[in-house]
Amino acid sequence: MPQSLPARGAALLMALVAALLLFRLGDVPLTGPDEPRYARVAVEMGRSGDLVTPTLQGEPWLEKPALYYWLAAGAFGVFGENEAAARLPSVLACLLTVGSAATFGARVYGSAAGLHTGFILGTGLLAFAYGRAASMDMLVAAGVTMAIGLAGLRALRIAGSLAIPAAYLAAALATLAKGPLGFLLPALVLAAYLLLTRDRKLLRELASPLGLLLFLLVAGPWYALVYRAQGQAFLDVFILDHNVRRFTSEVHRHPGPPYYYLPVLLAGVFPWSGLVLPGLAALRARTSRADLFVLLWLVAPLVFFSAAGSKLPGYVLPCLPPLALAMGRAADRLLRRADFPAGTGPRAAAALGLVVSALAATSPFVLWRMGDPGWPQALPVAAWSLFTGFAFSRRVGADPGGALRVLRVSAGGLLLLLASAAPSIIDRRESGRRLFVPARGREVLAWGAWRTAWMAGYFYNDGRVRPVERLEDVLERARNGAALVVCGAEERRRLEALSSWRVRTLAEGPRGNVLMRVAAP
Repeated sequence: MPQSLPARGAALLMALVAALLLFRLGDVPLTGPDEPRYARVAVEMGRSGDLVTPTLQGEPWLEKPALYYWLAAGAFGVFGENEAAARLPSVLACLLTVGSAATFGARVYGSAAGLHTGFILGTGLLAFAYGRAASMDMLVAAGVTMAIGLAGLRALRIAGSLAIPAAYLAAALATLAKGPLGFLLPALVLAAYLLLTRDRKLLRELASPLGLLLFLLVAGPWYALVYRAQGQAFLDVFILDHNVRRFTSEVHRHPGPPYYYLPVLLAGVFPWSGLVLPGLAALRARTSRADLFVLLWLVAPLVFFSAAGSKLPGYVLPCLPPLALAMGRAADRLLRRADFPAGTGPRAAAALGLVVSALAATSPFVLWRMGDPGWPQALPVAAWSLFTGFAFSRRVGADPGGALRVLRVSAGGLLLLLASAAPSIIDRRESGRRLFVPARGREVLAWGAWRTAWMAGYFYNDGRVRPVERLEDVLERARNGAALVVCGAEERRRLEALSSWRVRTLAEGPRGNVLMRVAAP
């Protein structure tokens, strides 16, 4: 008989995940080229009141749909334009993803397995990282998880008929978060399930007029309005460039081998990685439709993303819930001393957990080899990782309940250590925030700078940053008054070689990038 999550356990799970996600949320600077851009678009949408056309520096920005921008603009209005507010949409999406996966697990595999699923998903590295990012990845993962989970519960005859329209509604939200993936991923999973089970009743239910109407009513208006406002430009940028070409080519410079996501997933559920092998090995797709659905939920999106030309870790987030489901069920089976296929039981879990923990413990050495002076900050993370792997491997065979308690405590501790060490390391290595402090809102030219460094100006200099191609562009601007320039190491040398110009370094940032003041003789 289907079960529900125990109220006390569910409350503890959600409170823990929320606390971990919110801990020092605003201390980490917006990182990479995407976070500052997305946050800036949300700032401009909130200030302008135009909820249809996203803009960057006042120009249409059509790469992504509007759901993140709406939510972040709302958070900015309540909490101010800061890093924590920019990341709140992902925090909420992560909580939805965890709650949805745990509920599915409880309904299909029992309340204990559902709780294990939630703890694995909510305290794993990948969900934690993207649950604290100013991006669309966790939003689309939440919508896709709810859509597939609801449809799956109906396919297994656990939920009522309204689960299908609700799944369409969730897919519509995912489509507003990141585009066609929002309905394509659920369609892939359900198509594979229908192909293998030949469930004609489910096929008829999926052709739900009410579901389709809800999808069109929720996702349709924004797409219709932005197309009306931007026309062919929207199709060229959003559909062709950032969906079709991103899948079929490496035009966006994010290549990767076909197995790219396998180590990403294994590391993404750390410190629970030891349960991956028992979880997958215990799935009985030939005899259990529930196991078949979970397996297809994992495999269909994984194959899709692996075949794509562009690969980034965040793309595979929709695969985490089914993997956590398999692992949560394995945790429950360990507690009940159930049998596992040969070579995939407690000993295999211990060995795999120890190996991944040892790899995680190399982080200080990696930072040291990169020349980062903050490598000692990673020592507690390394020691904690080794302790986790050793303690789990020692107890999982004789005391699986104790081993799982070790993982729950260790996962929370690991994420707290990471959240404490990350701000200074990321600020030093991966953010251009410090470069724009002296600018104080004045225009900054970006000449030859690392794009992660100069694009920080979209958020940290109120959007007043402009890329230029040539030294002559910098000098022309400086003739009309002192120019501020963020540039790379080679460009810095060229500026300092201008004997008759007054050149001064104002701030230093990652990878040799600097902010300079250039004034005419």
